[in-house]
Amino acid sequence: MDRLAVERNFASLSLKDLLEARDNYHWHLTSMTNVVGTAVGLYYVRRAEPWPNETPPAEAGRARTDKGPRTFANSEVRAYSWPCVLVLVDRWVEREEFGTGEGQVPPGEMVPRTLYMPDGRTVPVCVVQVDAQEPAGDLLPAWTWPKSVIGGGFPLVARSQGVDHVASVGGLVTDGHTVYALTSRHVAGPEGTPVSTLLRGRRVTVGTSTSKQLTRLPLGEVYADFTARRTYLTLDAGLVEVGDLDQWTSQIYGLPPLGELADLSERNIGTRLIDAPVVAFGAASGRLDGRIAALFYRYRSIGGYDEVTDLLIAPQPGTPGSQPGDSGTLWHLREEGSDRLRPIALQWGGQSFVSGGGTKNFNFTLAANLSNVIRLLDVELVLDHNRGAQPFWGKTGHYGIAALACAQVTSPGLRTLMHENVDRISFPLDGFDADAIDQATKDAKKNGSFMPLADVPDLIWKNLATKVPGGRDTSFSGHGTTGPEHPTHYADIDVEDATGATLRQRCVDDPANVAVTVWQATYDALGETESTKRGLLPFRVWQFYDELVAALTAGDLRRYVCAAGLMSHYVGDASQPLHGSHLADGIDAGPQQGKGKGVHSSFETYLVDFKADEILLRLPAAADALAQGPRPPITTGQEAAVAVVQLMDRAAHTIDAMALVEAYAATQTGQTKNPTHNHAVLEALWQQFGDATIDVLADGAVTLAQIWEAAWVEAGAEQRFAQEQLVGMDRDELRALYEDPRFVPSLDLDDIGAVLVPHP
Repeated sequence: MDRLAVERNFASLSLKDLLEARDNYHWHLTSMTNVVGTAVGLYYVRRAEPWPNETPPAEAGRARTDKGPRTFANSEVRAYSWPCVLVLVDRWVEREEFGTGEGQVPPGEMVPRTLYMPDGRTVPVCVVQVDAQEPAGDLLPAWTWPKSVIGGGFPLVARSQGVDHVASVGGLVTDGHTVYALTSRHVAGPEGTPVSTLLRGRRVTVGTSTSKQLTRLPLGEVYADFTARRTYLTLDAGLVEVGDLDQWTSQIYGLPPLGELADLSERNIGTRLIDAPVVAFGAASGRLDGRIAALFYRYRSIGGYDEVTDLLIAPQPGTPGSQPGDSGTLWHLREEGSDRLRPIALQWGGQSFVSGGGTKNFNFTLAANLSNVIRLLDVELVLDHNRGAQPFWGKTGHYGIAALACAQVTSPGLRTLMHENVDRISFPLDGFDADAIDQATKDAKKNGSFMPLADVPDLIWKNLATKVPGGRDTSFSGHGTTGPEHPTHYADIDVEDATGATLRQRCVDDPANVAVTVWQATYDALGETESTKRGLLPFRVWQFYDELVAALTAGDLRRYVCAAGLMSHYVGDASQPLHGSHLADGIDAGPQQGKGKGVHSSFETYLVDFKADEILLRLPAAADALAQGPRPPITTGQEAAVAVVQLMDRAAHTIDAMALVEAYAATQTGQTKNPTHNHAVLEALWQQFGDATIDVLADGAVTLAQIWEAAWVEAGAEQRFAQEQLVGMDRDELRALYEDPRFVPSLDLDDIGAVLVPHP
């Protein structure tokens, strides 16, 4: 040990140390031919490199120092990564390529591995190869325009010199007197510029640009404790004074309600932020998931002055990242172990790096520290204006229950799998409203393209195969087509037998009665011998549970995801009181026959869409509260069926079917037009059954998640599958499965017993 050598304790380096070292060496580094930018952060380690104490892989005869280019795509931040200065290069040069011979790179062009400070401090350098280019515009999706109110994530349009400039609304802020929309200055334009959007399909002016704007400031003025010579910090923020405040919401489109500001200053901004997960919703790209890759990225030098951005945000692997039109988007810090989001940064631009031989775009986000923007503009965030007006669960009902259930599972692997496939099972949590989902499902059905799984049993299977690919109906009936799929969606288990007992109560009292033979005998005794009138909903869930376990045991996650998504439809049906009652669409016999007809669609479809804002605002908390309560364990398909009967029983006691029919019938008059979706009718039903409706929807989601998880546990899936297998499934392969009539075949009560796995 050389006791006179300089001590290199890299782990103790502060952010201020890194910035000072980068500032001292910046001119030297950026003068090199291949260097395109510098930043500070943590050292990136190639994923292929072994961790300490691991045996390194065979080098296959090549020099140990020749590890190939380090890129953001093939590298990661690890627990032992040092604080460092990041140097971004557009060409990777191996050590042996440097020299004075012909064709060699001059030694002076080699990026140093360590920066030496005058006081003896040493700072490591991490070189990352990138290829800087303009963001890939061909990846832009269609814009999502507001239908009712405007909020974060929607597009704003400002016209200048005959050209429309589009940016995202970041969110709402206020100076205590006036409310403004926060967005990018370079799009909002100079004071007095009218700013518009497409609202309800029509272009309308929604605000006016103000003089409250930020472009760039000397870094030392924004961060008084950080000194940097001839360096400007880009902020690029502007405020638009909103016109009619009732047209606006503080809710970020596609995201849950936000928490408090992630307040950053010299006191707490540091390398602990590196690799932190962040999320946003951009007007051009939709939902964006990323991680903080570096701090104080120097992206440009002009006339001897450098321009720096607070945060460089990398997209999550497998996603293209931010696109033009996302400027103005607010990014939010995702706290570990929590779904709470805290606003942290305002996006003002992007940089696209092509790595891996130019085969893949990684569109990085350039963003300003939101705390600085808020402080310098002398405003504060508005977090509770018209919140919840944009439903982030999508349409309630089948797709809403399925999406909510994806967030309710607790096994880490299953939670990852369902998160990656929520847009296969339901719709992504990006603010789709009922109208948009209706149109998307109609288009999918018409074009034969992929249909999100939760409503496939209704929208695909209840059709003739000659009309809709995958249809399972077999014949025509008086009201359309029919087949063995139809009775799997309900069970009239509230009909009293000769002793005054109902099948529902008998099954709750003794779960052994959840047996095909018992149900067959019950229907026979009631004179219900027609296949379509012998509902078997719990046994359909039993059948799907068996498929879930079989798929996982066979190592087939595609089958599991498909079956799980399809199963959600039936559990969703079970949570609705009218699917477990002979009063499914009003009184069906006797002197009052026909009374309440239309209640089914009025309650299950129009009411939940009419009150979607309130339902979706309260539904997650209701589900979380229910999930804390005890529930009987599920270890077999029969127990899954019992859980469904118990769900149906709870739904019946929460919303009495006869009370619902009577309340609906009481709203009908000779003058009532379109009674199933008349707003006065729906409002009357909501006043009586609103809280209970939220309760049954939440119960359906929690029960569905419990059944999914039970199959996952029974198959030992947490240990069976590696993390890299828990990805989004191919939509065409899922479609091929549900279009195959042999996949979890539709069977009536007299046939289904033969395929159910008997319980011990």
